[in-house]
Amino acid sequence: MEIITGIAASEGYAIGRLYIHLEREEIVVPKKAQDPDWEINRFLQARERACAELGVLYHRAVARVGEHHSSIFKIHLTLLQDQDFFLEVRDDIRENGVTAETAVQEVGHRFFQMFEEMDDDYMKARGADVRDIVSRLLHFLGEERDQEEAAWIPSGTTGILAAEEIMPSQTIRLDGEQVEGVVTRTGSRTSHSAILARSLHIPAITGVGEGFDLLQNGSTVILDGFCGKVIQNPDAEVLLDYQKKMEEYQRQQQVLESYKGMRAVTLDGTVVELCANISHPNDMDEVLDIGADGVGLFRTEFLFMYWGRLPTEEEQFSSYRMVLEQMQGKRVVIRTLDIGADKQVPYLKMEREENPAMGRRSIRFCLENQELFLTQLRALLRAARYGKLSILIPMVVSVEEVLSVRRLLEEAANQLTQEGIPFSQEYELGVMIETPSAAIISDLLAPHVDFFSIGTNDLTQFTVAADRENPHVAALCDARQPAVRRLIEIAVKNAVRCGVQVSVCGEAAADPSLTRFLLSLGVRELSMAPASLLEIRHTIQNLRLP
Repeated sequence: MEIITGIAASEGYAIGRLYIHLEREEIVVPKKAQDPDWEINRFLQARERACAELGVLYHRAVARVGEHHSSIFKIHLTLLQDQDFFLEVRDDIRENGVTAETAVQEVGHRFFQMFEEMDDDYMKARGADVRDIVSRLLHFLGEERDQEEAAWIPSGTTGILAAEEIMPSQTIRLDGEQVEGVVTRTGSRTSHSAILARSLHIPAITGVGEGFDLLQNGSTVILDGFCGKVIQNPDAEVLLDYQKKMEEYQRQQQVLESYKGMRAVTLDGTVVELCANISHPNDMDEVLDIGADGVGLFRTEFLFMYWGRLPTEEEQFSSYRMVLEQMQGKRVVIRTLDIGADKQVPYLKMEREENPAMGRRSIRFCLENQELFLTQLRALLRAARYGKLSILIPMVVSVEEVLSVRRLLEEAANQLTQEGIPFSQEYELGVMIETPSAAIISDLLAPHVDFFSIGTNDLTQFTVAADRENPHVAALCDARQPAVRRLIEIAVKNAVRCGVQVSVCGEAAADPSLTRFLLSLGVRELSMAPASLLEIRHTIQNLRLP
């Protein structure tokens, strides 16, 4: 029996056969370029395709682990679009006459070294993100690499995966039914792969260092994700002890599973609608399996990132219709295009802004690009015939914006009528309360809408003036902060007084420590990533309101 110690990166126990995966190192042999301008163009095309793929990966990750943890891939997107990175690659190509592959590898190595030399553990862990981005770029530049490779354990079997390193884009693709646990030579608890493993509930131990060389392919191992131990070839007594620990832990998890399909009702009889946030029609399998009461937020950005071009009206209509039909009459809230800030769509070539989070984003972008917006509104009105549709406007700060959207909805309806295309005007219109302005004037907004959806993520960062993507100030972005709670209270009270339905769809909806606060105000609908629904349902079932 051998005990190998590492870093407890993700809690849980795993017992099984070990499968060691040694991925070949990607080394680009330096090559001279014949045409530097052509190589630069190749790099730009590869970057655009990589950005589009990351957009899809981000939205799929949102459905599995929620928006907060999925922001990892928005950070990757930011790094890909970093002007310094581009300029270094361009200069390397021009000044040294090398191919795009060579420049990407060399510049990526310099960026990796820069992070590795930092004292801060969080920043040091960003080196793995650089490697992930470089690998993605090399793939689109033509290097042979299977972008979907994540099935490192033979099909039809289960086991524990051991690898030198697992990148974030690989971690999010791991099948939790097959990969029972993960152990890596490198890594830290603050790495993005570790964060994702925790979100996916896959036990993980990282940073075992030289202990990795002691691991034997095919051996029986125990992973203790609570104390960071890998026990290889355990004796019978230790194995029995861990089997008991694992059974008790699984029993606790099964308690949550028993809440599948249940209505969320407090001990005093208050019914709460628990809905799911999705980003893709493919996310609906999990939504239906877990028994969500509806779709509380369908982010439509994925359509614009998925295609790598503007989606047609037919493509949008088909996606909206698919979700509405699958919900079989349950309410589906579809948010209009919310791009800008941390959600860039490369082919739209949006103007670079000094402070994009407060720039021409979301509804501001849509009202400035009305042809694009009308196409989406037409698709929504056509899809309204197939279910209970609610249209949600993001980033609202004034009544005038709501009135402008209503005028455009009327224009879209008139166009469809003239063209003889079937549609329905049976829908609700709502606004996201995600700016302090919207919360403060919620009494003025209420007469013009059917519902509010409180987006606590942006509301929090705007209220505390701290970028939630910035690790140095991200800790300030806490929805429990008194100023944020006060704004939420203002919006909910105005909604209740005006007879407007109100829900919460930000990360606060999935925080059990905020459930009592939100329900006591009068919130009766919470929407979150499907993975969080059972825990919140359990919380509500054991809660008594005053």
